[in-house]
Amino acid sequence: MERILYFDCFAGISGDMCLGALMDLGLEPAAVVEELKKLGLKGYDIDIKKTERFSISGTDVTVTLNGDTDCEHEHGDKALDHDEEHMRSPDDCAQSHSHGHAHTHCHGHGHGHGHGHSHGHGHSHHHDEKERSLSSIVHIIRNSGISEKAKKLSISIFGEIAKAEAAVHGKLLSEVHFHEVGAIDSIVDIVGTAICIDMLNVDRIICSPVHEGQGFVNCQHGRLPVPVPAVVKMLEGSGITLVTEDIQAELVTPTGFGILKTVSDYCGKIPEMRVERVGYGFGKTHTGRLNALRVILGTADKSGASEDDTGDANPDRGDAAAQGTAIARDRVSMLETNIDNTSGEALGYVMDRLFAAGALDVFFTPIQMKKNRPAVILSALCNSKDAERLSEIIFMETSTIGVRIRELERITLKREIRTVKTELGEVRVKSVNVRGLERVQPEYEDCARIAADKNLSLNEVYEIVKGNCHGKEFSEDI
Repeated sequence: MERILYFDCFAGISGDMCLGALMDLGLEPAAVVEELKKLGLKGYDIDIKKTERFSISGTDVTVTLNGDTDCEHEHGDKALDHDEEHMRSPDDCAQSHSHGHAHTHCHGHGHGHGHGHSHGHGHSHHHDEKERSLSSIVHIIRNSGISEKAKKLSISIFGEIAKAEAAVHGKLLSEVHFHEVGAIDSIVDIVGTAICIDMLNVDRIICSPVHEGQGFVNCQHGRLPVPVPAVVKMLEGSGITLVTEDIQAELVTPTGFGILKTVSDYCGKIPEMRVERVGYGFGKTHTGRLNALRVILGTADKSGASEDDTGDANPDRGDAAAQGTAIARDRVSMLETNIDNTSGEALGYVMDRLFAAGALDVFFTPIQMKKNRPAVILSALCNSKDAERLSEIIFMETSTIGVRIRELERITLKREIRTVKTELGEVRVKSVNVRGLERVQPEYEDCARIAADKNLSLNEVYEIVKGNCHGKEFSEDI
């Protein structure tokens, strides 16, 4: 069985909405707060309460400063080592992180959802002179007593937000600093979310398209368009779809989007699963609609289909499952680019590199481009999380200046790779089952090696191996 967590971002996303929604799945607030205390971070109070909006019950989380901003790890700025260079790229959502951006970013994001204060913090401003570097925040997290999984996830989220801020403002990652007030909010929201995800012990996280408002927000640097630049930057390579609503408000904060991009395996529809619990985390802005993040926790079998209480296959799965065909649904990315001035040798090389880097399939299609130039379409199928990395290989090894990305849903047969003993030796075969009929395909590399060693044709080896597969047990699982 696989545990799946689905983020339904119908009203955007922010850090406090994430934290509230995850707690609303049934986690004990006191247990989450106890874990947050292990940060050794002082100067804040956290209020977690069940409430109701639009007749929907959910959880509201509010972080306020209490004036004591000294922290046990205050002098950890130089303890980062080289973590900045290895941080993953997550997506940030602007609603709750509002203050968590560096001095390179505006303070006013919180009015979107996170804290609801258009003037910036909604706290006493005598802390505004203080700033925390990314390395200081990483030091706080790394030297805390929270789990290693929560530490790694928290650092990845902060790293993505900082990288987006640095890129937007033309600064180095080491130059990004978080204002003291915003840093506390963001640390609590981000680390608290990571703690909750660790407690939920999920196998896969999927998100919906993210709904955002429109218009402008007033920030320290003036009026900025919605979505704010940091969120737009984090959209790059995320595979997450943004939907614009007719609402004059900021619904997506960098913190929220950073969390979403970091934790999500892909963006798509609610997968086929048995729903166990649903949670709502409320935002602070009044939009005239339900302003909440919904999270759905469920289970599915390894092929992606839900099961009933007895563990039998759900009869609604369709004829294929009913007939014993093991199928799975997933989402993948298709990378494509037109190339008209790269040699055949180079194209063969880039294919090898893409396969080595994890591409699921790579192929070329002959086309004609402008001025009747013969060319090819390079197509690479990959897991969505690998799209940006494989695009970099294409840019590096070919002359192209652009790669198209399409998100696809696919259905695959569950397959097993086994070893069969033959008079020619042991050969690996792929085995699939379609409506109770088993199909086997010998592995090319094994058959080609035997053909060369035994001075046989490849077809002869294939026939011998297939003949040995019928009516015989496989010798071992691979």
